Amino acid sequence: MTEIPTKISDVDCFGFGSIISRGLAWFYKNDGSSMSLDVKFFLTSRKQPRRVEVITGRQFGLEWTDFKIQRKTIIIVHGFLSHGKESWIKKMEEAFLLWGDVNVVVVDWSARGNTWNYYKAAVNIRAVGKKINQFLTHIVNATRDSTVDEPHWGSIHMVGHSLGAHICGVAAKEFKNVPTLWKIERITGLDPAQPCIVNTDFSLNINDANFVDIIHTNGRLLSELGFGLPDAIGHVDFYPNGGKTQPGCVRLDGFPYHYLGIPKNLIEQAICSHGRAYLYFTESITAATNQNGTFWGYNWDRTYRRAIEIMNETCNDRNCIEMGINADNYSNRGTFFVMTSSTEPFSELNDDDKYELSKQLQDDFHDDYLD
Repeated sequence: MTEIPTKISDVDCFGFGSIISRGLAWFYKNDGSSMSLDVKFFLTSRKQPRRVEVITGRQFGLEWTDFKIQRKTIIIVHGFLSHGKESWIKKMEEAFLLWGDVNVVVVDWSARGNTWNYYKAAVNIRAVGKKINQFLTHIVNATRDSTVDEPHWGSIHMVGHSLGAHICGVAAKEFKNVPTLWKIERITGLDPAQPCIVNTDFSLNINDANFVDIIHTNGRLLSELGFGLPDAIGHVDFYPNGGKTQPGCVRLDGFPYHYLGIPKNLIEQAICSHGRAYLYFTESITAATNQNGTFWGYNWDRTYRRAIEIMNETCNDRNCIEMGINADNYSNRGTFFVMTSSTEPFSELNDDDKYELSKQLQDDFHDDYLD
């Protein structure tokens, strides 16, 4: 395991070694991005659905919020080239408030993550995680003398996409050192980022919370243009449609593919597949609220042969596990295969969806298919 990097030259993002990595870092170093420690925190609740920003430091206070420590607290963390006002975050935030009487905290680290320099964004994982820990510590200190005894405080559930998943891991590691009974009980990693993260000790892992669930939607090798980690790192790891590419991911407009020297269709497919993780998770929250639609996860050994067998099997709550918000209601552990459709609602499949998925699996597991 390597130490958490503190500067760009420490990062070996693609297994090239430190010399080439330093060269790539030099190439990107003047992208003009703001690298301040400006991490913002926005709170919402059912009673106060309009976001309220909470300032950390000496000015910290919860007086203008509807934050209640006895509620479950949801913390949402975006990833690379994203920000706290993204439409998917807003939809997830709203879905959580309909699902339960919870506190929702949206973390916006776009001052450090909304830069074309992925190296800089990755190096900042530790700093952002520490900021979240500082924020949670402020809450502990501000509410410890409240009328609600600490054993009755609600749990914390962190949800992070891409680099945000690993930020959740860092925050959880740091928060374990805070003397409090308030705990980060669950971390949901939505296609945790792969570049710059492999073989580091700041990667999200099974020890960061009592329950760590992962949804892999673009977990390919870097040489195959995979943005997400392919390896199982949680108590439960879900691999929708095999976890490499997602049905219906064909094109995304507005991306400068020609600058990267990579075929446009591959970039489009990877970005779309990487983002499906948060769409699936949000749909699971809405489905749980409305009590319709389930993403069933089948026990899977991550082989092509077993995936094809699963497509002809039936599933229920006795032999399967739900992917998404209800995953922690099950005792199942391990890796699971999930089938989805190519369009919303993703949990509802028909025969055409299964036929297209079977063809996709042949491509994604080409070597296994030929054996």
